[in-house]
Amino acid sequence: MKQEKVMQGDTPIIGKNIKRLREKNRLRNIDVVTRLQLNGIALSSSTLSKIERGYSNPTTSLLVALTDIFGCDFNAFFEEDVKH
Repeated sequence: MKQEKVMQGDTPIIGKNIKRLREKNRLRNIDVVTRLQLNGIALSSSTLSKIERGYSNPTTSLLVALTDIFGCDFNAFFEEDVKH
């Protein structure tokens, strides 16, 4: 089944918010990847890094899984100008 990707475009707001939420939860890249893999989402740490930097686009299923890991609302990935 084809996964729907969420396009970040020239301003990787989604990626920046994923990184912000990961750091807020004091999780390393590998911690998030491990939890994702335990939930059946195959993702490498390099791919997660590319998503955070805006070089790759996340799937909707990845974002849904991250809401559980970060304990956040789906809309948190689309917020602009969030202060750390």
